[in-house]
Amino acid sequence: MTIAARTGFDSGIPPSKDMQESPTPLSVLGPQADAERQRIRQQFEVGTSARDTLHAICELADQHVRQIFADVLRVQNREAEGLCLLALGGYGRRMLFPYSDLDILFLFGSERTEQEFRQLISEFARTLWDLGFRVSSAGRTLEESKRIEEDNAEFHLALLDRRFLVGDAALFEKLNEKVLPGSEKQARAFMLGQLHRLTRDRLTRYGNTIFHLEPNVKDSPGGMRDYQATTWLRRLAEEKRGIRNITAAEEELCASAVDFLSATRCFLHYNNGRNDNTLTYELQEAAAERALGIGDGVKRTPAEWMRQYFRHARTLNRHLLRYLEQRAPVPLTLRQRLRNAARATKYDVRQSKYFHVRDGLLEVTDLSALSDRAITYSFFAECARTGTPLSREAERSLGYVLI
Repeated sequence: MTIAARTGFDSGIPPSKDMQESPTPLSVLGPQADAERQRIRQQFEVGTSARDTLHAICELADQHVRQIFADVLRVQNREAEGLCLLALGGYGRRMLFPYSDLDILFLFGSERTEQEFRQLISEFARTLWDLGFRVSSAGRTLEESKRIEEDNAEFHLALLDRRFLVGDAALFEKLNEKVLPGSEKQARAFMLGQLHRLTRDRLTRYGNTIFHLEPNVKDSPGGMRDYQATTWLRRLAEEKRGIRNITAAEEELCASAVDFLSATRCFLHYNNGRNDNTLTYELQEAAAERALGIGDGVKRTPAEWMRQYFRHARTLNRHLLRYLEQRAPVPLTLRQRLRNAARATKYDVRQSKYFHVRDGLLEVTDLSALSDRAITYSFFAECARTGTPLSREAERSLGYVLI
């Protein structure tokens, strides 16, 4: 996720002569970083899992972030008090793909501290770029972190995945334990609403379907953004009623889908040499030949392999849609409550023996009755006639009967 930095955050001050004389010169760090990137890629191409690959890429980034930060502090003869670095977004959750940006937040204890560290941060960021790391940074003081910016929802969502990297650990603890829990709890409804809006807009851009000839494995429905949006929804929503719980089997299916899509995205980055997530016809054929994400070594036709892709995409997309539909991000209006009540009345009169409406969702009353195909058909017919979605439990029950 790209994070908008504060305007004018980069001081633009050229590095001093002393800072150019880094204790660990680029002539040493550069080849080391390139060699490790090449090793990680080779391991991926001979069968290392996507999960291990992403972890190795993240460890490489962490190592260089910490080393360079320590170097520039040493050159300037400074301590890190009043400044710490946080990993956000995909970097924060340790899902860093080969050509993804490093989303880094520079957290300052005060505005004065921010001014004092400007030159150091400028040199730090330039060095990372010179080593081949794409840095997407933002800067905030502890006081600024108390506020929720309504025009920057993506930043606040990325901040949910915050992870301490280096610097003043006490400052991070203050942010993580005292500042953000309160502001995030207060802004939960706003963040849920924005997440719903951003997700719906993205799905609409792609026609609300997983079926694309050349899908984008990050942004298309069924892509990695579906998985992350679901994770955020689960984290933000209160689950007191337990309506969002899923079975162990469903969790396993989602984990398998994430592994498959992660392997596919790594493959695309390596083959394109950039952060390009479009699964083109040519790359579909190449992925099928190596049984990418399947692991059995059996070559497949592009059509056979794409069936695997769509199966996993459907898993992630269905999981997301359940979370989007089962609970609205804001309380129901009076009109919606009356409509739900009217629906419930209709079902109670016509089908009280087998199913009813609760909280706007159609639920099964008599599970044994689903063995009768006529009753199962009438269940679907009522869904289609009224537009009332199935509850998660109803979906599970029907799945057991129909499989």
